[in-house]
Amino acid sequence: MSRAFAATRNLKPDFEFSAIKSDLPETLAPLRRDAAAEGYAFVERLYDEWASGAVRFDRADERLISATLGDEIAAIGGVTRDIDDPNTLRMRRFYVRPSFRRRGFARRLALRLLDMLKPSGAEVRVNAGTETAPQFWESVGFQPVGEKGHTHVLRRAGG
Repeated sequence: MSRAFAATRNLKPDFEFSAIKSDLPETLAPLRRDAAAEGYAFVERLYDEWASGAVRFDRADERLISATLGDEIAAIGGVTRDIDDPNTLRMRRFYVRPSFRRRGFARRLALRLLDMLKPSGAEVRVNAGTETAPQFWESVGFQPVGEKGHTHVLRRAGG
C-alpha cells in the first residue's frame, strides 16, 4: 500500500468507491453531462468504448471505479493496459465533477486505483490533458515525460 494512500485511510470516510464491472450504471449520467458541458469528450469515449466492447477495464490489473458522496456521483477513473506496451498500465477516463473538486476526491481516487494494482512493478502512464492536471499528477508521484503521447509516468518497484 502506498504511504500516501495509507495516510488517507485515516480520514473520515465521506465517500465510497465502487468497482464498475458489468454495465455502466445510470448513476453516471450527471458526470457524463458535466464532462460534456466542460467540453471533455473522454467521458463520452468511455461510453462509446464500453458499448462497443473495445475497452471494458476487464483485463489483468485493469480497473474502473467511481466515487460517490451519499447518492451523488462525484468522480470516475480507471486503469487499463497501455496500447503501445501491454506491460505498462495507463490511468485513464479520470474525471471529477466540478462541484466535487478541491475536496480530495481526485487524490483519493487516484491513490485508490494505484493501491488496487497488483504489485507487478508495472509503470503507470497518464496523459495530463488540462492546464492544471500536470501539477495534480506530480503531487501523487508521477514524473513528467514526453513519450508516446503520455505526459507523466509512475515507475513502481516490483513486489
